[in-house]
Amino acid sequence: MDVYFKEYQDLITLWPNPILLTHPDGMVYLMITYKKAYVEAKWFGHITADNVITGAMVYLELLRKYSNPKLLNDKTESTGDWEDANDWLEYEWLPQIMDAGLQCFAHVYSNNMFSRLSARDLYLRIIPNLNMENFLNRKDAEKWLISCPTTFEEKDNTAELL
Repeated sequence: MDVYFKEYQDLITLWPNPILLTHPDGMVYLMITYKKAYVEAKWFGHITADNVITGAMVYLELLRKYSNPKLLNDKTESTGDWEDANDWLEYEWLPQIMDAGLQCFAHVYSNNMFSRLSARDLYLRIIPNLNMENFLNRKDAEKWLISCPTTFEEKDNTAELL
């Protein structure tokens, strides 16, 4: 956790500027952006379980600092089998992310079969505890996410972020 924290802390402090996570070759595999109604995690290219865990840790740190109960996780432009991350996501990340305030999680499937299988496995692990839905397209995911009820009144925290 210390290596991760040092590596990404500077990016987190610049929020709400987009956060870009890259492979060693410089190719972006995740862009996390602030939207008024939610936070978006947009994935690109071939991703691994390590990429998913790193992205989840960065998002967790953001949520702890800047409250927003909704996440749009869009993997339409990614490929890869990241199912090895699901144990960690279920047992380590899920309790922490719920404690930090995540309440609605919309996941947009990749067209890649292996990525879809990983997402389906994660969904089956998470749904008993968190309001999560999988979608075939971003438009439906966004519509569901915006209408997803939360247990506290949402506020526009843009001023707090700027």
